[in-house]
Amino acid sequence: MVVKFSLLYRMICNQLVLTGSRRPTAEQVARLAAQQIEVVHHPVIETIPVVFQLPTELDWLIVTSPTGVERIQSQLPFLDDTKIAVVGSKTAAALIKQGRTPDFIPSAFTGDVLVEELRPLLETGQRICFARGNRSRQEPLERLRNTVAAEVLEVITYETKLRVIPPDVLQRATYIGLQSPSAVEAIAPFCKETTATYVTIGPITEQAARRFGLTPLLVAAVYTLDGLIDCILEEELL
Repeated sequence: MVVKFSLLYRMICNQLVLTGSRRPTAEQVARLAAQQIEVVHHPVIETIPVVFQLPTELDWLIVTSPTGVERIQSQLPFLDDTKIAVVGSKTAAALIKQGRTPDFIPSAFTGDVLVEELRPLLETGQRICFARGNRSRQEPLERLRNTVAAEVLEVITYETKLRVIPPDVLQRATYIGLQSPSAVEAIAPFCKETTATYVTIGPITEQAARRFGLTPLLVAAVYTLDGLIDCILEEELL
């Protein structure tokens, strides 16, 4: 379902298609509309909950997305003795909303940085679990397994399915926001349908976009939706 956020704004010249699962806030839409940029929200990933059970006696639980927080929220009362590490400010905010403060947030919002910065805090023999989606990158988990003398486990808490984006949405787009490697994978087969500029969040999504040859390409300096919007607004000023 395509959701447009331009009903209150006139004389919109450009269009940004956001492909992430979460809708932009009213404030974010207004920032773009002030520069005559319409926002179209068309998620290219469908999230499907799955039945799961977290391992017992965990020392650390690593959650990599706000969706991951939603999936574990019913088990948070049983995790008082477990430290929780999260990737990114949005994931941290989602956890705080559930009444739990993250025990660790990396300096940059990627799984690779989380592993590098969390590793010195881990102790021999600890039980660590990644709670994640089925399309999440395997590399951070494997790196942790290979570099610490601990039991590193994983639990799939949700699955993601790629959705097709209609050609007319791509044809009208001025900018396409890519907020995950999965979004790149969903858009890439239809790249000939658009002349839009792609805007990525984070180095992993950037790498995926370059691997698929998506151009022209802008990269947000801050790995959030606000950072993506800042990148577009800076481009508009050039």
